[in-house]
Amino acid sequence: MSLFRLGLLATLIATPVIATADIAGLSAGLGIWQSGPGGTLGNTNISLENTLNFEEENSNYIYIALEHPIPLLPNLRLVRTELEWAGQGVVPAGTRLDEVVFPVDQAVAADLDLSHTEVTFYYEILDNIVDLDLGLTARLFDGEASLIGATEQERVELDAVIPMLYGRAGIDMPFTGLTAAVSGNWINVSDFHLIDWSAELNYDFDIAPTLEVGLSIGYRSMLIEIEDQDELQSDAEFDGLFIGLRLVL
Repeated sequence: MSLFRLGLLATLIATPVIATADIAGLSAGLGIWQSGPGGTLGNTNISLENTLNFEEENSNYIYIALEHPIPLLPNLRLVRTELEWAGQGVVPAGTRLDEVVFPVDQAVAADLDLSHTEVTFYYEILDNIVDLDLGLTARLFDGEASLIGATEQERVELDAVIPMLYGRAGIDMPFTGLTAAVSGNWINVSDFHLIDWSAELNYDFDIAPTLEVGLSIGYRSMLIEIEDQDELQSDAEFDGLFIGLRLVL
């Protein structure tokens, strides 16, 4: 889904919320994550940096969160992240991404798309100078990994819905406009381990009695480990700085 479509969706959702801002809260934002890949992918541990020559890429993200005072009903947060890398390199004989074996050394064009959409339901445990949110996330990956050589090629669809625990802890620095927060999603089951966390500093200022705009800067890291011997394997981390704009009602 494009940033334009998500922006339109955020606008449509925000319209009725703005009219009831005294009983509900809305926050939205977008930004760029300069994500650098490291580690390995595939059944033969193909190096993302040294073999496929993946480098840092600027990845777009957009989010919207809706909070309300209705007891027992969770709050909602939607996030879309476009996460893609492309590179070229020479893979050695025997290289296997998933099922196809490259029998001889050969040059390949490689692509990795880990774009995903998150739907998070969470509760505010604390909401004062110290904030604490806890909940559950469903992350929908809709990308692929590919190696395209002169004689062999392979594309692996990375379509999956991953349930994860969600948490966020923040602190408000009164009279400064500054807030700091750490958030993350986590799952560790069987042969699959994913931890995605970020730390950020926000500066917000009022432009209307019930409207704030601000700037966010921070660091994000996503670790994906897959140890299933019969399927695509991974021991890779993607991390880097991000910067974004935010809107708070």
